[in-house]
Amino acid sequence: MSAVYITMLGEFSVSYRDKTVSEKEQRGTKMWTLLQYLIAHREREIPQNELIELLWTEKSRNPANALKTLIHRLRKCLSEILPEGTELILNNGSSYRFAPNIDCVIDSGEFARLCQVAEDDTLSRVRRANTYKHALELYRGDYLVSRSGETWVIPITVYFHTLYTATVDKYVRLLYPMGKFAEIVRVCEHGIIINPTDEKMHIQLIRAMTAMGEYTQAAKQYEYIKTLLLEQYGAPPSTRLTELYETTVKPRNETQENLDAVVGDLSEGVETGGGYYCEYEVFKYIFRANFRESKRHKRSLSIGMFTLTDEGGAALNDNKMLGKAMSKLSDCIGVSLRMSDVYTRYSRCQYIIMLPEADGVACEQIKQRILNKFRRFQNKNKIYADFRSMQVWTDE
Repeated sequence: MSAVYITMLGEFSVSYRDKTVSEKEQRGTKMWTLLQYLIAHREREIPQNELIELLWTEKSRNPANALKTLIHRLRKCLSEILPEGTELILNNGSSYRFAPNIDCVIDSGEFARLCQVAEDDTLSRVRRANTYKHALELYRGDYLVSRSGETWVIPITVYFHTLYTATVDKYVRLLYPMGKFAEIVRVCEHGIIINPTDEKMHIQLIRAMTAMGEYTQAAKQYEYIKTLLLEQYGAPPSTRLTELYETTVKPRNETQENLDAVVGDLSEGVETGGGYYCEYEVFKYIFRANFRESKRHKRSLSIGMFTLTDEGGAALNDNKMLGKAMSKLSDCIGVSLRMSDVYTRYSRCQYIIMLPEADGVACEQIKQRILNKFRRFQNKNKIYADFRSMQVWTDE
């Protein structure tokens, strides 16, 4: 008899030879939850009361009979793909369990086994890498993704997801000295599909892209994760990710004897009017430089913050509308600031501006110019821009 193959990672299914049954093809959420629970706890017999509590939160007139009916339906469904007489679900009086002696391969168990094998540092680098690769090919998605919100599934999902991300990291570390950059890109792109906001995965992907000379793709990847983090968490990328982008996506390793060429490269794309927009990490460096200059001359430095809210002053939840509003506000800020002013996006609904050599009166004038330009969009969409400013004194 060939082995029964069960997938628990990603879409759940049971296969035997060329026949497969999955929860997408068959109706009955309770039936599949029952089977998945028995498989997940296959090392023990499950009392029927435990199964009843799992499957019926509401009171049932005769839950024991309802469970027997569900077991019957499940066995009938599995019999369509299994050899005659093969039973995956066994019962012993008032308890049930997944058959322990059936020749069966469960992808989650095989994934964990292969990860453990690959940990053996006495194996060759190539063999360890191949074992990691085989393990990762089994991870088509998180554990029982269709049940991801259920209490009993969550700790198992966390375990396998943590094991998966650690395995990707170890696999990538083996691949770098081997120059397998295309394979790093492949495995990280798959990982990002599973967990789009994993910054470590994006860092590894960008590093591999730059190693292959694919600077344009690396820049697009950085812009993608930067935007996603702002939309999902209202926070900019980590310092590590930003510094990687700044130092490797556009490297300058060659010796340049022509200073005019260097100046031309530095000034490329510089706007001739309006404020200067930059990433938050760059903004911090510019602020610190201006702070030192202001301290030297014993004068203040003006900082302002724009925050978008709804009519009641609460944060916006409509990501699509927020994206449009933030883009519009950015345009209004850019054309309203002076060439010496700098601004950046601070969170999903905020911009901060720095106004060197601007006193309170000038700061108020700039604020009014920006709000006046934004007012037409604001009135149409009922989105409001709140502005707060302060003078940072540096003469202490």
